[in-house]
Amino acid sequence: MAGHAPLMHICDDWISIKMPDREAILSARIAFSGSDHWTEIVPGLNSIAIQFDPARFSPGEAVIVLRDQLNGIANASGHSTSIINIPVCYDEYLAPDREYAANKLGIKADALPAWHASRLQTVAMLGFMPGFAYLESAEPCPVIGRLASPRQLVKAGSIGIIGQQSCIYSFDSPGGWPIIGRTPLRLFDPAKKQPALLSPGQMVRFEPISREAYEHWPQAGER
Repeated sequence: MAGHAPLMHICDDWISIKMPDREAILSARIAFSGSDHWTEIVPGLNSIAIQFDPARFSPGEAVIVLRDQLNGIANASGHSTSIINIPVCYDEYLAPDREYAANKLGIKADALPAWHASRLQTVAMLGFMPGFAYLESAEPCPVIGRLASPRQLVKAGSIGIIGQQSCIYSFDSPGGWPIIGRTPLRLFDPAKKQPALLSPGQMVRFEPISREAYEHWPQAGER
């Protein structure tokens, strides 16, 4: 990131920084999180937003500090990222759109679990609700698209897919993503020191499990 000035936009006590790629966003998040200058850090798909304390910095001073930090993280992209395995049951009872998604992909419904689980995913961002994870695969994929009519209720843990992007619902909510499975894991627990199970930049691998394993998973009964 050194050698050019990133595009920054200031709005009140927030600064949005346009980033060149996902690697740069992750490196910036790691660097900014290690600093006590910022009150909140929100990674996006192609930018990162930083909140500062107006009682501590003027907008101009905050920009200077940000530029200094950005110039110092050019080598931060050499971090190592662990892969978290997410158990998913692709049983049709928990995957109402399995057939629909498989048809869009040009594969058999029975092949969908292995296909989806073979694709390494990156958490692009969290949003929509606490712990809701947007994931992206680098591998090409046909467009599936959203449902024509969104559901009034999508259960927590549901795995949605629209193509290269997948998502995991952290709470029961309305939603329009085709649902192809469900994880028994709890995506957001406010009682924990780190409430969200996933974080931007994390690598995710889905692991198919049986319906019996899903129903007997320790966390499945906590909902």
